[in-house]
Amino acid sequence: MPTPLPKADSPEVQRIADEDPDNFSAYNICLNYEEELAAFEDKQRYCRILGFLLLHAPNQGVRSDVTKSIHSCKHSSDLADLGAFFERNVIVPFKKYRGRTPKPSEHPSRPSFEGVKDEVKVVITQAPRDHVEAKYHALTRDNWRCVVTGTLDRRAPEHIAQLDPTAAVVHTRCAHIIPESTYFGVQPKSKENNKLDYSASLLAVLKRFGYDIDSLNGKNVHSLTNVISMTSDVHEAFDRLELYFEATASFVKWFGRKPFTGSVREPVQFSTWDPENLPVPARELLALHATCCKVAHLSGAAEYIDEIYRDADELVVLSTDGTSAAILDYLLLSLSEPQDLKPQDSNLRLYYEPAYPRASIDSM
Repeated sequence: MPTPLPKADSPEVQRIADEDPDNFSAYNICLNYEEELAAFEDKQRYCRILGFLLLHAPNQGVRSDVTKSIHSCKHSSDLADLGAFFERNVIVPFKKYRGRTPKPSEHPSRPSFEGVKDEVKVVITQAPRDHVEAKYHALTRDNWRCVVTGTLDRRAPEHIAQLDPTAAVVHTRCAHIIPESTYFGVQPKSKENNKLDYSASLLAVLKRFGYDIDSLNGKNVHSLTNVISMTSDVHEAFDRLELYFEATASFVKWFGRKPFTGSVREPVQFSTWDPENLPVPARELLALHATCCKVAHLSGAAEYIDEIYRDADELVVLSTDGTSAAILDYLLLSLSEPQDLKPQDSNLRLYYEPAYPRASIDSM
């Protein structure tokens, strides 16, 4: 279930207010409209997306950009459009659902965004689907184990496997923080290529947020700063925004049921014996993924997106009374194609979000 925005005098709101008074005024706009739009479920969700994005922004630069965007809205409809923009162009691309991509939308309050997107379209490069080399190097760096559970990969060298000869082994996967599919289907460079437009929308947002998108362009999306070794169920949970890493040395904590099997390393730790050739995943990208996960679940966007795609899978014919409008809006495009990144060691706290129906949430 969606979580109401915290009150203005709550500690998390006061934290962003102390950072910049403009953040506080922007948050209060979201808070006021959340109450005003209580009868409109979608618009209320969009306001919550903006409010939680302010509270859980990965850095001050992102929070400042969101604050400016909120202040540029003149009416409640503008604010709802802005929240819908972030849901469509940030949360949805990060949240895995096979085979379908929604129609991209324009930034409602900052026309210069379209200029940034046009620039991205020119330079974006198709990524190779084969990332065997990246997977091998990631496993080497991660000691041939899933970083979350410590489960040994079946292809581990003998001298590593012999350290624990009775341990269970699996085929691990190479998980991407920034989805690799962002760089699939971006050719040809034409106005008719909706996948190019959709990918450019996500990358333009990241560029506006201050991320170095050039460092991940094309084959670089398989860079070790963007990939992690995981078992298949951990990978699935990570891609569906049901699991995220928090950059702090602490214990493991989860919400509702744990979305994968096996025990968990406490704390999860990324390290490398060769920082130049085998860098660890970038903190900046992990923080961005964590933001998407928190905002998606707290606002109710994750549940809404899951419901839309479940309904789409079960739908045979669109209804004539308009009740299928939301499904049609999200499925207009059905595809056949399925800051500076400074690697450093980090201890990470691991969080989980529940599958639906939602269980009670532990206080954080």
